[in-house]
Amino acid sequence: EEFAREKKDGKEKYEHKCPKEADIVKDSDRESLDAELGEAIATLWKDPGIQATFTEKHEFQLIDSASYYFGKVRQIADDKWFPDEEDVLRSRARTTGIVTTEFVVQEHHFKMFDVGGQKSERKKWVPFFEGVDCVLFVAAISGYNKTLFEDGKTNRMEDAMDLFEKTVKEKMLEKSSLVLFLNKSDLFQEEIKRFPITSCPRLADYTGDHSYKDTTNFIKEKFEKLVPPTRDCTIHITCATDRHNIKVVFDSVREHVLNESLAAAGLTQTMMQ
Repeated sequence: EEFAREKKDGKEKYEHKCPKEADIVKDSDRESLDAELGEAIATLWKDPGIQATFTEKHEFQLIDSASYYFGKVRQIADDKWFPDEEDVLRSRARTTGIVTTEFVVQEHHFKMFDVGGQKSERKKWVPFFEGVDCVLFVAAISGYNKTLFEDGKTNRMEDAMDLFEKTVKEKMLEKSSLVLFLNKSDLFQEEIKRFPITSCPRLADYTGDHSYKDTTNFIKEKFEKLVPPTRDCTIHITCATDRHNIKVVFDSVREHVLNESLAAAGLTQTMMQ
C-alpha cells in the first residue's frame, strides 16, 4: 500500500483489491501463523496489484525466497506442516558475529568461520584472518540492481566489489587462497530479462547483449580485475539452493584447499597416497 501511494503515475496498477485480507495481515502479531492468516496472505499474494508490486521488488527490501514461501503459505499455516529439505534450503538467517563450524569430509577436517557481511559486522573479521588457508568470498550476482539493507542507497554489487577488493589486498590474507562465489545465479537469470546490468554504476560500461553467458562473463571479469596480478582467484557461478551445483562446487573447493595445504607443506597428493 505504501509502495502504491508513492507512485505518482499508474499507481492503480499496484493497488490491491483485498481490504479484508489486508486488515487481517495488519492486525496479526507477525509471530504466529494460523489458518485464517495463511488464507489471507494467500489471497493477497494472488491479487494482481500485489503481483505487480512484486515485479518491482528490487525497489524495496524483500528476502529472495519470499515468493516461494508466499506460494505455499496455506501449507505452512497448517498445524501438521513440517518443513522439508527445500523449505530449509530456502530459509535465511542473517549472520551476526562469527559462526564457527567444524566438519569432516573424506577424513579431511575443515574449520569454517562464517562472518556477517553487513557493514556493522565487518570490524569483527580481523581477529580471524590469521592462519586462514582459504577465503571463500560470497557475493550475490543478482544484487546489481538492489541497494543495501543498511542504508537503502548503496548498490549491493558496488559494495560487494569494494569489499572484495579490500579483502584480496588484506596483508594478513596474502598467503590464503581465494575462491569467489558469485551466488544467486537463478535470481540473476530472471532479473536480466527486465533490468540491464548497466543499472549498477560499476557495470555501466557494458555494451553486450542481455544473455546470461555474456553478462556473467562480464561481471566475472570485473571481479578478476580487482585481484592483484600476483594472486590467483578461482571464481564459481553458484546457486545455493541447487544441491547438485553446490556439491560439484564444494568438491572442487575441497580439492583446491587440500592441494594448497599440501603444497604449502611441501607435499603433494601423490606423495600422500
